[in-house]
Amino acid sequence: MDIAARAGVHPATVSRALNLPEKVAPATRARVEEAVKELGFVPNRAARRLITGRTDNLAVIVPDITNPHFASLVRSVERAARQVGLQVLLMDTGEQPEEELRAARTLASEVDGFVVISARRVHRSLEALGGKRAVFVNRPVRDHASVLFRTAPAVADALRHLGGLGHRRLAYLGGPSRSWAAGERRNAVRRTSAAMGMELSELVVAEPVFDAAVGVVEEIVGGGASAVIAFNDQMALGVVAGMARLGVRVPDDLSVIGFDDVPMAAMVAPPLTTISMPTDEAGAAAVAMLRDGTSRQELLGALVTRQSTGPVKGARATAAARRARPSSGAGHG
Repeated sequence: MDIAARAGVHPATVSRALNLPEKVAPATRARVEEAVKELGFVPNRAARRLITGRTDNLAVIVPDITNPHFASLVRSVERAARQVGLQVLLMDTGEQPEEELRAARTLASEVDGFVVISARRVHRSLEALGGKRAVFVNRPVRDHASVLFRTAPAVADALRHLGGLGHRRLAYLGGPSRSWAAGERRNAVRRTSAAMGMELSELVVAEPVFDAAVGVVEEIVGGGASAVIAFNDQMALGVVAGMARLGVRVPDDLSVIGFDDVPMAAMVAPPLTTISMPTDEAGAAAVAMLRDGTSRQELLGALVTRQSTGPVKGARATAAARRARPSSGAGHG
């Protein structure tokens, strides 16, 4: 074998250096790698799979790749996987829980492990993983590794922010019923608003998307809320757009807060106040956990204040009147 001769090692050592490098002494591995470079050898992935039983593929299952939050998570997983020599196979389930099962079955023989993002139907999907290691992002699953976004502290910050602006009547637009994140966010809003003595109304939206949120803006206006918190930024942006069609100004007439801090949140007018999720850290953590067997990691969201939140309308008028009122000493002299 040319590589073995060039490196001065046995052909079996070349195979180990290329496929099981951790089992080869660093100096020997370096000679093999130099020989590979000099000869322009490209390893055969199919042959490597036969030797090692590994595919060097990683599956990512995601509910909706058009959602910028999920797209950011996938990108961060791909970046981390690339750094350790793994390829990513992506399956979009279109928010259909049954598709998770089909995706897991389809990919189980083609990958070494799974990253399952915001799973909707966990238990049946687990049966289809074929015994492969899996990390669940944004959902805790018994006996499997999880990367979780904890949002309760950031929700408390968001409601204190609104409270400081004079808001006392809130509306919350919830997410999918099977989403663990939706339950976490809803419960955090409920607990914090109750603790602060705020009046809370909850609206059920068919899908966590822009158009669905546009469709409930009249219900929000009719409920008398002065601020809205939406399950994600897509819905929050839908509220802003829908309110504009009704002539309701954000934030003059209504304050709006989203979740996730997708890129578009900072680009719209007004820029969206939101709760940011650390997607880069989540993707890197998921890939690392597949390799080292870590069982759980929790990441905190953070409030990002922009121009979609402002003083409640009555408080704004009172503040303007105070600024316009002449001082007690005016007119003398």
